[in-house]
Amino acid sequence: MSHVSSESDTRRRLLEAALVVFAEKGFDGAGIRDIAERAKANSAMVQYHFKGKEGIYLEAMRFAFEQGPKWIHTLPAPPKPGTPGAKKKALACFKDYLHNFLREFMECHGTGKYLPIEVDRAANVLWSREMQFPRPSIETFILESLRPFYQYLNACLINLRPDLDAESLFRMGMSIHAQLIWMHNYVDLTRLLRGSAYSVEDLDSLSEHFIHFSLGGLGLPEASKSLGV
Repeated sequence: MSHVSSESDTRRRLLEAALVVFAEKGFDGAGIRDIAERAKANSAMVQYHFKGKEGIYLEAMRFAFEQGPKWIHTLPAPPKPGTPGAKKKALACFKDYLHNFLREFMECHGTGKYLPIEVDRAANVLWSREMQFPRPSIETFILESLRPFYQYLNACLINLRPDLDAESLFRMGMSIHAQLIWMHNYVDLTRLLRGSAYSVEDLDSLSEHFIHFSLGGLGLPEASKSLGV
């Protein structure tokens, strides 16, 4: 094994170990030695690669996010407001956005699709925690990571409800994303309340429900018919 590949392997092991340790112990409770021991690496490697605990925390979060889905970058761009057929095109983009968002949650949550299952679950715990109590040192990273999703949905909404001001559009986007985040953060709670968990087989019907519900909230229930929902 070359020196470069050996360093790359050590770095990855440290990042995966950091995700698990930070999820289990929290930032304050986690120690560099805990991370190094789990990664079977020397504690000095944390300082060498990441400049300490704050550095490895940020890079571990970035690493987990970068292993995940890139589907947002493959969707057709929403139309510019006022262009011919903009509302119809925006509806199609809106439908694709919700469907792909939900599909990714249902296909990847706890499945080990991108990371080993234990590491994947730890990453989900940390991401949910940061959404509620973001550390100042990673607020910029969070904004950068979420911006493509926020901007895409907002570009759709501007076409669908051009009469709304910026604050109203933000609230609409917040409400639409809330139902999707529920599916990601409360998988087991949903199973308990419903009596059985949702699976990928439920994707189409759930997607149709979320689209129809969201268009109703936007005051556009008639738009569901043009999408066949």
